[in-house]
Amino acid sequence: MTDLDKKILESAHGEHRLNPDEQKRCFGTFAERLVLSVLLADAENQTILDNFDQVLQDLKAKYDSLSLKISPKLSSAKQMGYMKIAQQAGIQATIVNEANAKSPYGLIVHSGRAENIDNPDIKVLYPQLFSIKKEAKKTQKKPFWRKWFQ
Repeated sequence: MTDLDKKILESAHGEHRLNPDEQKRCFGTFAERLVLSVLLADAENQTILDNFDQVLQDLKAKYDSLSLKISPKLSSAKQMGYMKIAQQAGIQATIVNEANAKSPYGLIVHSGRAENIDNPDIKVLYPQLFSIKKEAKKTQKKPFWRKWFQ
């Protein structure tokens, strides 16, 4: 069968997967399997990358057969960093490049079975990673003149 015939058949019959919009959003997996989701902007954050090994170890203790899916929209350095951390943790990692996928996520960790977590967002599950950033901003140096005239 030629590519044209295949395209015509796919267009006539639709996709052969269950709930394709959800799977496109979640890098080819179902939403009920998500254990952790990280938005694209959060995945670019260096604090998340630095603490991602602890997050994976925590998730690995709670769930079995985990997989990490990485967005191709992340920078190459971040992609390789997350892949290296996942490899050290013994978790399969793949960079997913699905056509027509409009996913807001940068990283998705999912299980092999349905876990049904209400909100798998990293900001909800690990808020301490984001409080570290706020504390660092509070400890900024005082201006020179404020030291003398306070």
